[in-house]
Amino acid sequence: MRIENLLGSNQYGYVLNKLDTPGVSWYFAETTANYFDKKLPYNSSFSHLMFKSDTGPISELFECAFPILLAALDHQQKTLKELIRIRMGLVTRAPYQVVHAPHKDHTEPHHTGLYYLNETDGDTVVYNETQESKEYTIKERLTPKANTWHQFDGNHYHSSSAPTKNEKRITLTFNYTTTDDK
Repeated sequence: MRIENLLGSNQYGYVLNKLDTPGVSWYFAETTANYFDKKLPYNSSFSHLMFKSDTGPISELFECAFPILLAALDHQQKTLKELIRIRMGLVTRAPYQVVHAPHKDHTEPHHTGLYYLNETDGDTVVYNETQESKEYTIKERLTPKANTWHQFDGNHYHSSSAPTKNEKRITLTFNYTTTDDK
């Protein structure tokens, strides 16, 4: 499910000014998807973890990010059951196309919601596979568009990719369940 212009222009402007600023603490990772992935050129990224289900909010930015999920659920007339994680990721420009390793964010059944903060290249690739595989086949490819929400079954493997035309790609990832889930 894709929802363009998820937030009104004033709310989006507020979120953008809070989350895309030099004051955000970013944490470097040599690999984007899994700590055990092979370390390759341009596979690194930065992240800012805002919420984990076992600890609750762990960033002052949680209060800014959480309403994004609620807005997406309101658009779908869904009710949040459990929030598992909110993570903001920053991938910088690479000189050639780099697709990061396929992964799942959580092992239990859940939804993955992506909120694209900026207009950029660096697609997200969602795969048909729900189990680890030697080869992955593409279910859908999502190009980041500012203020756009895209959600999919979190049991599917997926990958981010580095932008080649734009300086950065900032995505908020929400992992959660709803009261409609079995």
